[in-house]
Amino acid sequence: MTTESPAGTSRRRLLASYAAIAMPMAAMGMPIAVYLPRFYAEVVGLSLATVGMIFTAARLFDVVTDPLMGVAIDRFDSRWGRRKHWAALSIPLLCLAVWKVFLPDVEAAPGALYLTFWLLVLYAAYTMLTIAHLSWGAELATGYDARSELYGWREIFTIAGMTLVLALPAALELAGEQSQEGKVASMGLFCLVLFPVLVVPLLRYVPDSREKSQSSLPLKAALKLLVGNPLLWRLLAADLLAGLGTAVSGALYIAIAYFRLPSHASLALLFYFLAGFLCMPLWLRLAYRYGKDRTLKGALVYAAAVNLILIATATPESVLGLWGFTIAFGLAFGAAPTLLRSMMADLTDEDELKSGQKRAGLYFALLTTTNKLGAALGVGLSFTILDWAFGFVPGTQNDSAALDGLLLTYALGTAGGLLLAALPLLTYPMTREKHGEIVEALRAREQTTGALGAGD
Repeated sequence: MTTESPAGTSRRRLLASYAAIAMPMAAMGMPIAVYLPRFYAEVVGLSLATVGMIFTAARLFDVVTDPLMGVAIDRFDSRWGRRKHWAALSIPLLCLAVWKVFLPDVEAAPGALYLTFWLLVLYAAYTMLTIAHLSWGAELATGYDARSELYGWREIFTIAGMTLVLALPAALELAGEQSQEGKVASMGLFCLVLFPVLVVPLLRYVPDSREKSQSSLPLKAALKLLVGNPLLWRLLAADLLAGLGTAVSGALYIAIAYFRLPSHASLALLFYFLAGFLCMPLWLRLAYRYGKDRTLKGALVYAAAVNLILIATATPESVLGLWGFTIAFGLAFGAAPTLLRSMMADLTDEDELKSGQKRAGLYFALLTTTNKLGAALGVGLSFTILDWAFGFVPGTQNDSAALDGLLLTYALGTAGGLLLAALPLLTYPMTREKHGEIVEALRAREQTTGALGAGD
């Protein structure tokens, strides 16, 4: 990793300046999934079917635009570098969309078209920032372990953002504010403050590469390399399946329905993220010592085992059981996103060596796409199974058979997705040594190209 910026920035300040913007990104993403659908249905007055259709359509739109955004971010640079201008452009769009989506004029009765338009703007701006930020990291940190460190810092700020935004509704409730409108507005204001504040150190202290691709590969040949890259598809499969397993656990949060402990639900979720926050340094140390793929497989198997153990140990109204499971499962929360992104960054070096092109934006766009697809599959499959196989009805008094079905769907769905995610990583060949060889080959080619240019 670059240890100092042109202004003499220290290593930790560089890491923090890069990673901090992930805090409002995560803080914005959490209520979109958890609070906003209910808010627009119950407070704004749109029908459940309309709200569900709008959020689903927006997510599908996001999946389509991700690869296009990745190509654009790779292709169009500026005098400030390859990524910096994209991050700068995304912030005013994000702030405007957050204001419109999180703080609508309820008395004006915003309709379906209003929500659809501003949600699409929000998703497009978020995609722009996410892909630019992730691909920027792949060029900022070039070492095998340095990338784990960089994306580890990013995940720490991500978890911090989730934790803080979840604490806002609890704090408002203690202060006597019970309305959904006030809670959603507080989350939006939290993001509106942090986005412009934390983008400043990103743009000021984080250096951006101006290095262009070494060759212009024809489109057909470039696509052939992409489609024919088995490691890319193995990593994308692992990301999709891990996203599926994680989505099942998020969609079927069982503190209320199965454990029947609604008063513990919010606090337990906070401690879930806190456990992930505290355990991130451990996963990084393991990755440094044993390699990213081994550590990732270990984290996936560990998280799956915790869920399988839950089947035999879960007891309704057991406070100890809920808290023990929540914290044990939360310990693995940050491992998969961090290591998958670091491993994808390594693959961009292999692709550059073969193609002569820097395509980190496209590679990370594909990674964000598979994660979203996995999340959508996890929610859809788990809800369908609960409905068709067990007759579970949310918000009602379900019988013991339906509750047992909820527990099985939750635990087996989560564990199954995580265990399947480890399979594409068996005998994964991109080791520290292999990546070192690729980096050396890239350096040698750059030196040769520079010498030829000097000779001309």
